[in-house]
Amino acid sequence: MSIARIVTFFMVFLVICMLPPFSGGAEGADFTFQPRISTTMEYNDNVTETQNPKGDYLWIVKPGFSATYEHSRVLFDLSYDFENKKYLDQVKSDEENNYLDALAQFEAIKDLFFVDVTDSYKLVYQNVTQGEFEEGDTNAGTTDQNTFGVKPYFVIPLQERTTLTTGAQFQDIWYSDDGSVDKRIYNVYADVNHELTDRWVITGGTGFQKQDPRWESGGFERYNLTLGTTYSYAEGSFIELSIEPTYTDYKTEDSKDKQYSPYFIGITHAFSQTITGKISSSMNFSEDPESTNTKNQYVHQIDLNGEYERGNIGVSIAYYDYEDDDSVNRTTYWRPSIRGSHSLSERFSLNYNAYVNFYTNPDCEKTVFALFGLSYSMSETTSASLSYRFKMNDEQTDGNDYRSNSIGLTLTWQR
Repeated sequence: MSIARIVTFFMVFLVICMLPPFSGGAEGADFTFQPRISTTMEYNDNVTETQNPKGDYLWIVKPGFSATYEHSRVLFDLSYDFENKKYLDQVKSDEENNYLDALAQFEAIKDLFFVDVTDSYKLVYQNVTQGEFEEGDTNAGTTDQNTFGVKPYFVIPLQERTTLTTGAQFQDIWYSDDGSVDKRIYNVYADVNHELTDRWVITGGTGFQKQDPRWESGGFERYNLTLGTTYSYAEGSFIELSIEPTYTDYKTEDSKDKQYSPYFIGITHAFSQTITGKISSSMNFSEDPESTNTKNQYVHQIDLNGEYERGNIGVSIAYYDYEDDDSVNRTTYWRPSIRGSHSLSERFSLNYNAYVNFYTNPDCEKTVFALFGLSYSMSETTSASLSYRFKMNDEQTDGNDYRSNSIGLTLTWQR
């Protein structure tokens, strides 16, 4: 069971906390623990997000904590929240959600051999083309994803400015939805990093990846080379270039082997100490919960982020292109977005996050997501917030058109 991994991380964390410091260590151990809990009363006029809306009241309780243990050669960082949602009119079944982000780093041999252990448990969209799951969204069309990873690796200095990093990585991806595909991923890699100057770095490497679906046939083996460089031309401003020629050997009988070239080109420019712009274009392999293979994701994006005396704001426009391994089926759309926060007073703040997807394939489809929140700090540990969320899906055909409005009041305590 995937939940067992969460328990495993708790047990490892307790064991680490009871270990004596490494002999000869000069630094003392540092442990922090921060509990929290929030309660929300929410009304949603379309909890099923369908053409025939049905409203319901939700009572949401979300306890959690963050904990960190740090020593000279050990780091353990964990954040966990448990969410219990009760639908008072039972339009939907009650929900229990887990959110985990855990990292353990061990320096097994000083300055040479390291081991990273990671575990994450979160909601993701079943349709990978929707992008990353937005915090504050509902769980319609989502599935739980648990990704557990172990990564042993060596960091070997070859010269004063040249470093070799080589190792392996194992990942186990589990989904709660029966229609999703669990996977095991094996990686072996070797990367060389060389500093030509204080501002110019070049990288090169090679790797092998095997993706093995746990309960289905298919998957693939990938062989890749990596070439890249980063040049910093001013403080806070730099250029990034990388290309990764990749050969993929698919294991499904009707699939053909393919040659791909994932890449990244980006320029980040600091207009001032508070305003930063970025323009980028990339292609990478995106994990697909509903397939034994990955999707090719192309993203072309312009971002502008700024900070001012009372808050911050970020705006972007991006073009997304998702391609199946057959290079025929594609999903493409434009996404303008805005997010940020503004302090109305010393205790009163506004937070916002909104985007629109304008689909070009399939034609003329549009989705909208907007989340606004007002938060008031009643004390150092207690706050109250009022939030409003709007979602819309508009299709030209007789598809799943809907609108959803929700409003919620939340009380939060955290140490």
